[in-house]
Amino acid sequence: MYIKIGKKQSKLEVNNISYNLSLDKGHDITDIDLLDNKKILFTIKNNDKIYAIIYDIKSKEIIKIEEGK
Repeated sequence: MYIKIGKKQSKLEVNNISYNLSLDKGHDITDIDLLDNKKILFTIKNNDKIYAIIYDIKSKEIIKIEEGK
């Protein structure tokens, strides 16, 4: 996955992020949101279940948020 993010469209400062979320077959990204300058929220759907992954840009770590947590 390759994503370009920036604070404001009028600014030319852009961060290039290359990261593989290693999603299983049937898991599809339905939404991507920039939470702040350090984290990206991926909303993922698998059949009838929805979960989220928060990717920390600085540390390159992911946090998986499942339903009920």
